Amino acid sequence: MKTERLYWEDPLGRDFEARILEITGSEGRIGVFLDRTLFHPEGGGQPADRGFLTLLSDEAVVAFGRNDLRVEEVIEEGERILHLISGEVSSESLPHGLPKAPEGGWPVRGKIDWDHRFDLMQQHTGQHILSRAFEELLDARTVGFHLGKDYVSVDLDIPALSEEERDRVEDRANRVVFDDLPVTGREYPKDQLPGGIRARFSIDAENIRVVSVGGYDSCPCGGTHVVSSGQVGLIKVNQVDRAHGGVRVLFRCGNRALSDYREKERLLSQAAGVLSMPLGDLPSAVQSTLARLRDLEKELEEACQMVLDSQIERRLRAFSESGEPVVVEAFESLRPDRLKYAARKLSEASGKLTVCFSRAPRFSVVVMSPSGSHDARAVVSLIASRWGGRGGGTAGYAQLGSKEPLDVPDDEVIAGVKELLAGG
Repeated sequence: MKTERLYWEDPLGRDFEARILEITGSEGRIGVFLDRTLFHPEGGGQPADRGFLTLLSDEAVVAFGRNDLRVEEVIEEGERILHLISGEVSSESLPHGLPKAPEGGWPVRGKIDWDHRFDLMQQHTGQHILSRAFEELLDARTVGFHLGKDYVSVDLDIPALSEEERDRVEDRANRVVFDDLPVTGREYPKDQLPGGIRARFSIDAENIRVVSVGGYDSCPCGGTHVVSSGQVGLIKVNQVDRAHGGVRVLFRCGNRALSDYREKERLLSQAAGVLSMPLGDLPSAVQSTLARLRDLEKELEEACQMVLDSQIERRLRAFSESGEPVVVEAFESLRPDRLKYAARKLSEASGKLTVCFSRAPRFSVVVMSPSGSHDARAVVSLIASRWGGRGGGTAGYAQLGSKEPLDVPDDEVIAGVKELLAGG
């Protein structure tokens, strides 16, 4: 017996009465088939409704061990609609095993999550209007549609979309919203479809349901929609991306658009408050702040380089006076490119095997052997064998790195490296 789809007849309905005709159990999950339902199944790019079924029969309450069943998924199976119950109710939790509905079924009262449903209706009707506007103004056909939790997207068969084109289409779509056109659904035999219907693909069905927005748009659709375009509230395009050789447009409608606007206004007001300026001055203020930041970063880079060069000079003098056969130096929190720079300068000036390391934020080692007295790769292997890390390179230059800092004092590492080299 096919399920009567009340959501087409009464799109603004929130509760209904029906009868449970059959209970199914698969992989521990319980599902029920009703004779009629307001719950729209997942399909056509639209998520399913959710809500509750209240059992009106004492026998059913005993069989399920509770008064209410929470519907978390709705699936279309041929001409029937399966309501999957939340994991709180499973084959194992039923007190008397999987129940069997009596002839005529058990009476229930269903109640859909109206906020969830109305949100989906706003987004879906808004998508119809926006897709028609793209086709009307830019000859851009919708070839893909996704109604997600946070936004809606349509894929268009055009290579690019300019800001001016986006705004024109957005304005046109919102004029249709503000005109408050009636939104209606009607089923036609396949061979009696009226002309001018917008369709993404051919439909192989005897009867086809067509949703119309006044005289502006008609499109085959089995989803739920508001009853007038004004209920969409607002259509706002938020992002345009390239996708699959075409354009993907992300947008929000109605309450989603309002929530998005409210959050962005809050963030912008906070930013303006931090900078003590009007909202309109934020772009120029951000640009000037970024320019100043780049200047400061350049100055800092130059200062750090001067400090490093000074350190290298001092260490070269100390090395010359020490009479040591190799250069082993520790640098505090030096990034890899600067560590390599220091090792190169020290090795070139001394002509000796040079090992430079930094213990944090990650243990890093650079080894340079300008005279060929040592194989830098072998030195790196010796260091890795004691303190860990991975590395490689050439005979003249090799490096080692670790994902973690080395929790060993610098002087102990220096003494350890010299000990390894003396033993190697």
